[in-house]
Amino acid sequence: MIVFVNPRATEWRARIPLSILSIASSLEGRYPYEVFDGNTDRRLAENLVSFLSARAVRIVAITVMPGPQLLQSIRLSKLIRQKFPRVIIVWGGYFPTLHPDIVLRSGYVDYVIRDQGDRAFPQLVGTLETGGDLHGIHGLSFNDGIVCHNRKQELIDPNEMPPLPYHRVDVNRYIGRTVLGSRTVNYHSSVGCPFLCGFCAVAVSYKARWKGLDAKRIADDLAWFKTQHAVNAVEFHDNNFFTSEQRVHEFSERVAGRDINWWGEARPDTLLQYDDSTLRLMKKSGCRMIFFGAESSSDQVLKLMNKGGTQTADTVLALTEKMRQFDIIPEYSFVLGSPSQQAEQDLASDFRFIRRIKKANPYAEIVIYTYSPVQYQESEMLGASKERGFQFPRSLDEWLLPEWQGHDLRKNPVSPWLTTDLRKKIRDFERVLNAFSPTRSDLKQTPLRRLLLRVMGSWRYFLRLYSFPYEIAVVQRLLRYRQPETEGF
Repeated sequence: MIVFVNPRATEWRARIPLSILSIASSLEGRYPYEVFDGNTDRRLAENLVSFLSARAVRIVAITVMPGPQLLQSIRLSKLIRQKFPRVIIVWGGYFPTLHPDIVLRSGYVDYVIRDQGDRAFPQLVGTLETGGDLHGIHGLSFNDGIVCHNRKQELIDPNEMPPLPYHRVDVNRYIGRTVLGSRTVNYHSSVGCPFLCGFCAVAVSYKARWKGLDAKRIADDLAWFKTQHAVNAVEFHDNNFFTSEQRVHEFSERVAGRDINWWGEARPDTLLQYDDSTLRLMKKSGCRMIFFGAESSSDQVLKLMNKGGTQTADTVLALTEKMRQFDIIPEYSFVLGSPSQQAEQDLASDFRFIRRIKKANPYAEIVIYTYSPVQYQESEMLGASKERGFQFPRSLDEWLLPEWQGHDLRKNPVSPWLTTDLRKKIRDFERVLNAFSPTRSDLKQTPLRRLLLRVMGSWRYFLRLYSFPYEIAVVQRLLRYRQPETEGF
């Protein structure tokens, strides 16, 4: 018996644990397994212990994203190792892919599956069962006296993989109301990204590789969701949904008229090159909002980030105007506080640039992150961070320390070059901006609440008085204002 665990990553809306179902699809009909999801089970640890006590479980496989999932994964793994020392513990996901050595040196994780595990995990299960050679499993890391890292897994084409076993979870528990629709589901249609941004874990895993499901397969899956679960909206959690214009165009043709609104992630320079006919078709097919990585107003910082392509600050402004023409809301993320030589000047420039975006398109959504280094050895940003005093934890338990718990949420990372004053400037500007222009994603904020926030934030925003917005902080806390970017899935 194999147990898959999806540790808690969100407080207020659970999404289908696609990463686990993807791996599980390779085991369907071959090995018995169960799925435990901390996003729907608030007593995950107790229920997991009860299950392991009652059943002959050989392997517990845990998917681990940086952030909230990591904390729970460490605690669960320690608990399982203490109570069930014979159970084999396997970690997969972005965190162990980035930090396999410290994970395996922890003493409570036996194997790490790096990158995609759709083939490596079934091979590991079979090898453990028959006693074969572990060294031939691509993408596997393990401790054999010394930590061994097998050859990297080749990129797996998702079209070659079997359908996800949605019957293994209660799909209706993951369908919820969002800004897109009353019954929104999450979906993953591609793997990887063709770019090598220096702050992104995807770049480490996929090395500028990308493969996507055929447009027909995506449309057929969404038709199934609509028929079986009355879904009327979908969030594409791809790292870069819009890589292929041809695929997006065909997908839009296939879903137009089916009453399904949708959202996905893109690069500004990619979408700016799309033909107007494709953008019109996207709007017709239900595209309501697109998430873009704007990242910075400085072309020098974009170069430090290794954004690649043709993206510049002017690209983002041109895209803002274009999206307004087609009535598609752009949602821009900014990664502030990069380890440049002029951090304070960069912040001031970014604040001015964000204001320009909001002036060009008041409906544009802004998501603000603070740069947190990623274990990406080839990244110029990581090198600059280390030169300025940054160092990752030396043990897995160290990630439990309070100062590291906000690091991967990119809100309060461990960044030695950012002074307390600079951190405060970022947070204060963010508070004022979120009051002046509250996100549409927080559906708890009624029109009256939004009006209250806007009244409180407008005078500060127009006068550029961002410091000490205590009154806004109090009201946002009372209204339980949510920032969707701090939630995982």
